[in-house]
Amino acid sequence: MCHPVVNNTDRIYGYTHTSAEALQQVRFLQGEFTPLAETLPLLMPNVDVDALKGTQHPTSDIYFIELSSAKELRIDDTQVQLNYTTRHFADFFGDKHRARDFWRLADGRQEEEKRTFLTKQESFRALSGSDQTLLEKLTRSLSTLDTLSRDLTEIRDRLPNVVFISHCNALSNIQTPIASRAAYIAMVEDVAQNLKLPIFNPTASMQAFGQQAAMSDAETSLSHYSEDFGAFLFDGLFDTYIAPNHARALTPSTALSQALQQFQDRSPVTSISPHIGGVAFITGSLGAGGAERQMTRMAVEMKRGQSINKPDQFGITGPIEVFVNTLSPERGRDFFLPKLQDADIPVSVINELPAGPSPVPENLFRFLPPQTAEAVRRLTPHLTTVRPEVAYIWQDGAVLATALAALAANIPHIVISLRGMPPDLRPEMMKDEYFDMYCVLSKIPGVTFSANTQAGADAYARWLELPADAIRVVHNAAELINANGTNLERKRWEKFVKSTPDADFTFGAVFRFDQNKRPYMWLEFAAAAMVAYPNSRFVLVGDGTLLTAAQSYAEELGIAHRCLFVGKSRNVGYWLSRMDALGLTSRLEGLPNVLIEAQLAGIPVISTPAGGAAEAFVPDQTGYLLGSTEQPQLAQFLGYFLKLATETSQREAMGIAAAAFASETFAMESILPKTLQLLSGLSDSETYYKTAARA
Repeated sequence: MCHPVVNNTDRIYGYTHTSAEALQQVRFLQGEFTPLAETLPLLMPNVDVDALKGTQHPTSDIYFIELSSAKELRIDDTQVQLNYTTRHFADFFGDKHRARDFWRLADGRQEEEKRTFLTKQESFRALSGSDQTLLEKLTRSLSTLDTLSRDLTEIRDRLPNVVFISHCNALSNIQTPIASRAAYIAMVEDVAQNLKLPIFNPTASMQAFGQQAAMSDAETSLSHYSEDFGAFLFDGLFDTYIAPNHARALTPSTALSQALQQFQDRSPVTSISPHIGGVAFITGSLGAGGAERQMTRMAVEMKRGQSINKPDQFGITGPIEVFVNTLSPERGRDFFLPKLQDADIPVSVINELPAGPSPVPENLFRFLPPQTAEAVRRLTPHLTTVRPEVAYIWQDGAVLATALAALAANIPHIVISLRGMPPDLRPEMMKDEYFDMYCVLSKIPGVTFSANTQAGADAYARWLELPADAIRVVHNAAELINANGTNLERKRWEKFVKSTPDADFTFGAVFRFDQNKRPYMWLEFAAAAMVAYPNSRFVLVGDGTLLTAAQSYAEELGIAHRCLFVGKSRNVGYWLSRMDALGLTSRLEGLPNVLIEAQLAGIPVISTPAGGAAEAFVPDQTGYLLGSTEQPQLAQFLGYFLKLATETSQREAMGIAAAAFASETFAMESILPKTLQLLSGLSDSETYYKTAARA
């Protein structure tokens, strides 16, 4: 098809793959980036740079930017191309083992080791001096949610009208999607949608066109499109973004709502049995988060309960499975996977399941959010075959991706587990589809909403304009704290104790280092506490995008020598057992697991009233509740801190009360039956009648 457009390539110097490369290209277009001569072979080897710099780039009406890789290669302040780099240093990178060892050392943190390694390589010594310098300076890192968000934001601000295009997730020779590519596509889509930027995923188009025909050489490369498929893609881009036919197109939100509305008259079959015929747990990942920990804990406990035969009590008689969007080990999305594997619970990545035909009408399917369409094609056929009685979907993102797939598979009971506060209170997490999606789901028979705090249930009900009792509340279950640590962890603690011999009060934290947990505020409070009570020391457990920055901030505050940054740990109980009290400064929370676990370890807590924090402990009896979430007062915090630090007998009494309260309120023995009753479809006043698997 011939389209009335002009392809503006003035000052375009070549291909880009990462968001950082794309931003650099945009800066070059606008005359704000000039590459150093020595980097040209790795950036634009086939370009007359002087001629290119002599041209002007007229602003286009629309820009399309493809993001196909998370691997960022940098020399000083210049992003360079992976393909050009490996070609320029063909002899050096021709040895796969040498290349692997080099990239392992090229993370920017092992420069001395990298230089030592390079000097031992004959292929390196044979290079010219300038090329040796390039290799020595070359570093590689992976895009993160933060860097991707930063880059896309700046590109949006620099260009008048931009559409981002993700990579195309083709099937490998074993007929499964490429896991790393799927994870990057999901990250790009997530960031673009959070920033409300248009994002086009060509995967569905490739599947419709046929992978063999879509790739220029499907036998050797799954990254290069055929000319015919390129034209097919541009037809879609033209119709959707350049000259959209609004009478024909639907927004993803509208398409999803209309697809869900098809199930408002469904009639799930009922049964009088107290047993539940299989549960499919569905979530985004198995990363080291509170919701992921809770879901894993519940799945393992239900699996263990299958070995106990009690005909008159609730129980799971069918298979228990877990489905996730990603298990990317590079990004820590498989943290709880070993626990599920140890319990013999199958775990599947949704986009690696075999694909089948879509049961959703084509006029709606083509406009669905990409993650929703992918789940319909892959998760629906699997659930239809396995036939679980319950789909237990955790967190907003997973609901968006998979609720339609579960309905299309005719799952009798779908339980939506709402964690924390609704997206209207977390603008950075809001997606256009959420409000209408939840409103439609609330009207579908066999769909139940649950929350892990009363505060969260009330907030979601207010946002969605639902009755106050429309959302069931089942608190998190806690497990006994294991105070054992590894030899390495014990040695780290002993070393820290020796370095702080005057300390008689250890104040701790366990959280993900991100903006919501506010680690900078926590450290500022700790610095003030050090002045008020110099015999303090601090232990911070957790990982996250702000960990390195937080460590630097502790240096600036002058308390780094009194802080032990543990990082991610599978033995949180050990570190809790080293603390005398714990503090949480979150802006948003569900039911904070760490407050429960701290109390189980016998230590009192100080927390902001974020979300359901006040439901996790007893203020003034097992801990202290700060008066404000948005602006916690330092003076109030210091008053509570000094009470815990100086009034030892009172602190110990609060610790005993904390352990008793947490054990009684959040014990698995009481939470598991409530959860099984929730999954059974019974209300609190009912006994046996429930939604059941179809015949």
